[in-house]
Amino acid sequence: MTGDIQMTTSSGIDLMDLRAFASGYADEIFAQLRNEDPLHWNDEPNGPGFWSVTRYADVKAVAADHDTFTVTQGTQIASRRAEGEGARSIHHVDPPEHGPLRKIVTPHVRPAKVKALVPDIEAVIDDLLDKAVGAGPIDLVANISAQLPLVMIGRLLGAPLEDCPNLLRWTNQMASEDPDYSAGPETAVRARDEVFAYFRALETERRACPADDLVSVLTAAELDGVPLSRGYLDAYYLILMVAGNETTRNLLSGGVLALHENPQWWDLLRENPGKIRSAVEEMVRWVSPVLSMRRTATRDVEMHGKTVKAGDKVVMWFCSANRDERVFEDPNTFRADRFPNEHLGFGWGDHACLGANLARLEAKLFFTKLVELGIGIDVVDSPKRLQSNFFRGIKTLPVRLEPRNG
Repeated sequence: MTGDIQMTTSSGIDLMDLRAFASGYADEIFAQLRNEDPLHWNDEPNGPGFWSVTRYADVKAVAADHDTFTVTQGTQIASRRAEGEGARSIHHVDPPEHGPLRKIVTPHVRPAKVKALVPDIEAVIDDLLDKAVGAGPIDLVANISAQLPLVMIGRLLGAPLEDCPNLLRWTNQMASEDPDYSAGPETAVRARDEVFAYFRALETERRACPADDLVSVLTAAELDGVPLSRGYLDAYYLILMVAGNETTRNLLSGGVLALHENPQWWDLLRENPGKIRSAVEEMVRWVSPVLSMRRTATRDVEMHGKTVKAGDKVVMWFCSANRDERVFEDPNTFRADRFPNEHLGFGWGDHACLGANLARLEAKLFFTKLVELGIGIDVVDSPKRLQSNFFRGIKTLPVRLEPRNG
């Protein structure tokens, strides 16, 4: 095993040590857990500790059983909720409350609705590529993979383009405690308060003059015949902003890196653009942009010869499930034509990613445009990875975009 941490037994594995994630060798650790300790207890600084489920079947089972494993106590490892102590976001409510709350936005991100965004997405991609091709070494993250989802989620929410840099800053500050973005938990709290203030002001404008955006939808929405409360609105804005940015950014950056490390698949995609859809699914599996989600046990549960007690935290590691040898043939090989590919990269069950259709479409159109225009992306230096056990992110990826002859 590479890196600073040498793990000899599964009992010595600490998933709160972010070095494995920042160095890119966490997948080796999860392989060891799947085989030796599929229900792994992890102590937690300033917390009670948590169980980790790492096999595909176990992750899927926990995600699907909201009666036994609740989201109401939080979905991150740390015992906190991003929206604070007010009304819960859709991330933090179980059925039956979850369904009606989710359905407020679901019609606006369904495949048919998202497909109507194709011209807008392509226009954004064209603009980004025009600026990047032939410009010499650039950071893919700052110049492309962060910008595309940022502009699109800004449009969906109704945020003016000039405000998008703030959306990106707030997302970075809330997505992790990486020292490049955060000075600690207080940074996320301050960013959250700024997000609430920003969208409340935008909401006031939309109440006076509704538009075709999600802020207008939410301000007009009702739950059981009653307008959404202040807490529900704040929580919805927050989750849409962060989820709309983070997942697609990490998918695009990680996808480019995967193709760089496996260049034979670039050749396949150029020869057969119809394979781009399956390549994107493999990128989702391979990258697993959301590494983990947490639940809390509502009762005692026996798993793998151990007892999860009521009140214990249980963390589902999607990144590990997506490399499970019991499900995926040759899981540690990137295969752009992998089929079947029943990954859990967008979660599972009632809380599966609300924006999965948009993320897939943005990635498919981006790589399609590269192939159609004959643009190559060469990675010219090593990535700098996010220090996080929640998102698998790349902070910087130096690349060069050049037209390919022929």
